[in-house]
Amino acid sequence: MKQGTTKTTGKQIESAEAASYPQEELIAQSQALFACQPEVLIGALHGCEETEFTLEAANQRIQNFLQRKVLA
Repeated sequence: MKQGTTKTTGKQIESAEAASYPQEELIAQSQALFACQPEVLIGALHGCEETEFTLEAANQRIQNFLQRKVLA
């Protein structure tokens, strides 16, 4: 008996990555999605007028936030 296999194409992956999610959902799932505490994502998104982000955009904001210099 042949088992059905599902192949994922590059276009399917790109469309999945391009999906936008509300910031509340991203914050709630920040540990699973970005391996960071919700507070980090809240800080990274602070001051943004946008309410929905792609996973890539949210991750980039987190990285930028973590690399900022702390002012004393």
